[in-house]
Formats: sequence, C-alpha cells, structure tokens
Amino acid sequence: MKLFITRHSKTLWNQEKRLQGWKDSPLTKQGIKDALLLKERIKTLPIDYCYSSPINRAKQTSEILFDHIILDDRLKEMNFGIYEGRKIAELVNDKQYDDLWNHPDDQIRLTNGESYLEVQSRLKDFIADIYQKHHDKNIFITIHGMLFIILHGLMLNYKISDLTKINQHVVRGCSLSEVDYDGKNFTIKYIGDASHLEDEEIISYK
Repeated sequence: MKLFITRHSKTLWNQEKRLQGWKDSPLTKQGIKDALLLKERIKTLPIDYCYSSPINRAKQTSEILFDHIILDDRLKEMNFGIYEGRKIAELVNDKQYDDLWNHPDDQIRLTNGESYLEVQSRLKDFIADIYQKHHDKNIFITIHGMLFIILHGLMLNYKISDLTKINQHVVRGCSLSEVDYDGKNFTIKYIGDASHLEDEEIISYK
C-alpha cells in the first residue's frame, strides 16, 4: 500500500499562531491557494482513495483536492483540551506545554486532552484497517501537525519519548509525503516536500 500524506492547509489560527486541536478556524486565502497548488502537483498521481480528518480545516483541504473523500475520526488532531485556541507564545513557559513537546511519553497530555498513547493507538488502528481493505491501493490522507509527528514516529519505529528527534518543526500545510507500507514496515520515500508551493515556511510550536 502506498500512502500520500498532507497536512491541512493554512488557517486563521495558524496565521495567529494559536493551538487548534479539535477546535477549528477557516482556511486563509493563502491556504486555499496552497491547496490548489497541491491539487496541481498530485493530478497525475494514481490515487484510489482519499481519507481525511473530519475537522473542517482538513475536510475543506481534502474537498479542494478530490471530488470524493472518506472522513475518519481516527485522523483527527490530538485533542489539546483547555489549551485549544491559546496563543503559542503564551504557552512556551507552561510546564504542561513544555512537557508535551520536550518530554513526551505515553501518558503526557494537556489538561482535558488526549495522551500520546491514545492518539498513537487510534493511528495504529487506522493504518491496520486501511491496509486490510486496500493493501494494493494508493491512499491519500489529510491530517494535522501533531498527528503527522506521531505518524512519522510510527513510521520510524520510534518510542513516543523519541519524538523530540522529529518535532523541532511541524510539517508544512499542503506539503506532500510519500510512504510505502507492506503490513509490517514503512519505507519513507520523502517527507514534507513543499517544492510545489511558492514560498518556504518553517513552522515550530516549541
């Protein structure tokens, strides 16, 4: 099974540097433009199905890319609990927020949010499920920033505590990643390729 992966396009809260999680904000004009550029990039790829997080920013991105999408709750962003909507700049000295990014482990969570283990478990369930259904197909998925980090960790067979090796930056919205999966192992072709987008952007939540 081949996986093509993108992160939802830029939103108002991304622009304002706020934590989103299960809450939402609309795509910006630049976000819509980036999605259209990604659509042009993937138009010749042999994609059989698109699965998307049902959170509207991911759903709207997917709807720009494809005529038919399948929504799946297991692709939702990590729930950040009472921290959702808060500006990142206000959180950098907060112990819970610091632990989330710099000292991750199975049970780390923000108040009223999800733990890493809970998110990882639903991702594993999603991957096993779609492989059983589509082992010989090409699947596109539209997900979120922290979810991408956790999925990337699964692909590298990292422990959750190892995620600090890959969470310095968050993958750009509407970038493209390509990964093969044989039911046991992932083979990463490329991660976060944004060569089809018009400008470079480095995104950090740390």
